[in-house]
Amino acid sequence: MADLVLAVLHFVLIFALVGVLGAEAGLVHEGADGTQASRVAVLDPSYGAAAGLLLMVGFLRVFYGAKGAAFYLENPVFWAKIVAFMLIAVLAILPPVRLFVWQRCARKEPSFRPAAADVRSVRRLIVAQAAVFLVIPLLSGLMACGYGL
Repeated sequence: MADLVLAVLHFVLIFALVGVLGAEAGLVHEGADGTQASRVAVLDPSYGAAAGLLLMVGFLRVFYGAKGAAFYLENPVFWAKIVAFMLIAVLAILPPVRLFVWQRCARKEPSFRPAAADVRSVRRLIVAQAAVFLVIPLLSGLMACGYGL
């Protein structure tokens, strides 16, 4: 039963992470005003929380799930998933910093608009996270089919 609960939580958190990332991608675009920048800045902590919880639940599945730790820890495809997740984490460092600066500027000046180059930079990082994220289900499918063992 614990394995089922952990699997469901894992999938719910994956969907939450994808949803927040998609919302951020939709809100960060050239021409965005200070209000939109503030919305994304408020949304971003939920992205970090979902990612942290996803990692925690994922490792609980490794150590308390039905397949057992050996299935995962000895599988190079599992470690490729972890590397992909860590790459996403690295790509996710700069956007919140910029978003909170934009939010602060928008509070001080209601007509604030982030510079187009800054918006493009943050958007590229968000899209890069999404692109790397797409690799993880592929790796999960490979693991489920027995690759890497």
